[in-house]
Amino acid sequence: MSAPLLFLRPRALPATSTIQRFLRFSYSTTPSPPETKPYHANSSHAPKPYRVLLSSSDNLPVYTLKKAGGNRLLTKIKNVEGDIEALKKDISVALGMEGHKEVVINELTRSVILKGHKPIEVKKFLLDSGVGYKEKVELL
Repeated sequence: MSAPLLFLRPRALPATSTIQRFLRFSYSTTPSPPETKPYHANSSHAPKPYRVLLSSSDNLPVYTLKKAGGNRLLTKIKNVEGDIEALKKDISVALGMEGHKEVVINELTRSVILKGHKPIEVKKFLLDSGVGYKEKVELL
């Protein structure tokens, strides 16, 4: 006679209170969008169709990546909201990177990746454009 295969038994369902707690959060009404304050408040530029959410330390989310053992340098802009294609076009023109695949969009992570080590130029472009913003979060 063989021993019962206990490890193949299905696990018990979660408690009813646990299911209700998760459903309450997932099916709640949509909250109003949080208030935002512009990073570059005295900007006289027309509003852009894209924005960049600042990091928790109020810095622009512009990072340098090293690939292929440090031989290939990339610059990455994270936390882009809105029309990411417009940001790609504007930054390509501003930095003179209009070649094929010089500026690439990652739609999944909502980030823009540029060839080369250009964090200073990218931050200057974003500050001059006035597209950085900080979410105002209220604690309950």
